[in-house]
Amino acid sequence: MKATMDSIFTIAVGVDLDTLSGSDEGSRFAAALDDASEFTLLRFVNAFWKVSRFLNVGAEAALRRRIEVVDEFMYKRIRGRADEISDGGKAHDTVAKDDLLSRFIQATTGDAGEVDYKHLRDMILNIIMAGKDTTAGALAWFLYMMCKHPEVQEKISEEAAVAGQATSSIDDFSRSLNDEALNKMHYLHAALTETLRLYPSLPLILFYF
Repeated sequence: MKATMDSIFTIAVGVDLDTLSGSDEGSRFAAALDDASEFTLLRFVNAFWKVSRFLNVGAEAALRRRIEVVDEFMYKRIRGRADEISDGGKAHDTVAKDDLLSRFIQATTGDAGEVDYKHLRDMILNIIMAGKDTTAGALAWFLYMMCKHPEVQEKISEEAAVAGQATSSIDDFSRSLNDEALNKMHYLHAALTETLRLYPSLPLILFYF
């Protein structure tokens, strides 16, 4: 879960959240996002959640605090990226300028330079929520299926060795698995697709906060 959170956040925002290494700020944001999702789901079993929200008690009070943490973190990143772009893109902590947030800012910034921060926050959070748990679930089922079918695992291993031009060093092999190599791995793609057919990552769409 932490690995997929870091990956989707890098794609969406262009910053390594670094929850795997225990980054305090990143871990706090990730925990708040998970808690907010959990508290939101409790609304399905609590018929009086609107009353709790009005009185600001119980899970609704906790949800409001978690949303404040999420908003503070996201707005800080969005405003920082918007300032970088308006100043000519002088960034130091970005992975690349083709991250989704940068593209959204460039596409939605008005002629007068105004930026709709809430709209950007909503779009980025939707992408993070859509990609984090679904990717983790798909990978978990994929590994489960590989354990059940070692012959498929062997074929994928052989395909990866050919596509990545296998070397004796695991680091060199990992670096060789670029986009070009992955595009050649048709059997891996088929195995992942079949896993998703058997175990869909999102059989039910739930709306969050």
